[in-house]
Formats: sequence, C-alpha cells, structure tokens
Amino acid sequence: MKSVKRFGFALPAFGLAVIITATALVASRPGFQPVTPAAAAESEKIDPKDFIWHEKPVPAPATVFKDAKDAGKTLKDFGGKVLIVNFWATWCAPCVKEMPALDRLNAKLGGKDFEVLAINQERNGAKVAPPFVEKQGWKLPLYLDTATGFYRDAKLRGLPTSIIIGKNGQEIGRVEGEVVWDSPAVEKMVQDLIKKP
Repeated sequence: MKSVKRFGFALPAFGLAVIITATALVASRPGFQPVTPAAAAESEKIDPKDFIWHEKPVPAPATVFKDAKDAGKTLKDFGGKVLIVNFWATWCAPCVKEMPALDRLNAKLGGKDFEVLAINQERNGAKVAPPFVEKQGWKLPLYLDTATGFYRDAKLRGLPTSIIIGKNGQEIGRVEGEVVWDSPAVEKMVQDLIKKP
C-alpha cells in the first residue's frame, strides 16, 4: 500500500495502527512551536472546486464523540447548522497549519447557522490536546474522538479531512488536505451554503 501526500494530506502507509503509534511518539515530543500566521500563509490553496461534492446528500455518522468536559455529542446536537467537521491531530503538521484559518472562519461566520467542529483523533487526546490548543491560542471548542470511531464511520483516509454537513444534517461534501479556510473563495462557499434553505 503506497503512502499518499496530496495538498498536505497525509495517509500513513500502514493504516490506522501507524496513526496511533505516531500519535504516541510525535505528540509527546517537547519543544513544539505554535504555527505563525506567516507559516500558515504558505499552505497550498485548495479551492471549493477541489472539494468532493456529492450528487445527493448522504447520511452522516451518528457516532458519539466527546466535548472538552467529557460529555457525549453527536452531529444531531448541532442540527439546523451548516457544519465543517474537521478531523485533526497534534502530530499532523498540515492539520495544525490549517487550524488558525478554521479558527478565524468560525470567529467570523459562526453562530446559529454555521459552526466549525474540530475533532481531535488521538487516543490520549484528552491529555495532550487541551494544553496544545491553549498554547496555540485557538478559540475553537475542543472535541475528542479518542476511540477514532468517528474516523472509521466517516470512512476517512487520512488527516486532515473535513466533511461538510448541510442544514439537514447530511453530508454534502468533503475535502482531503490542508485548506485556507478563510480565503475569499472558501468563505463565499460557506456563505452560499448558509443562505440555502
């Protein structure tokens, strides 16, 4: 099985077992520095045309994930909103690189009609993710998928991946790789989705 790297999208060669092993090794390394705006600006641009848009909406996973207070959540708890559900890990450089743009997009457009859900994919995420997020200065709420059940149920192939959920609670599209989420083209895409009935 070949490894894949496209638009900053990393697929471990030996599957989820490698992801879990890498989590334990890389996330624990000391001295990780926050990503600067200049570094984030260097990311390869993925436009809305690079997203995978479904001809018809498909059912979204009903998998339970946790919030930072260990309360169970499902996508139904965010019903009626357009959602960008982003899957990330502290050891995933493209994930970390794109997160400030997701943070800014959510700060600008988030509310009753739109929200970004950033779901950490590490088995020890409850331990490593909160201090990591605090150090980075991200304002996005932290969600955890420590059993990686959502990852499997959403049939993801690697990180970062984001799935787009329509107001009806179904998946309408997804994108694999690093996105400049607050670019004019992506922001307009989100605004258009919000305006749809």
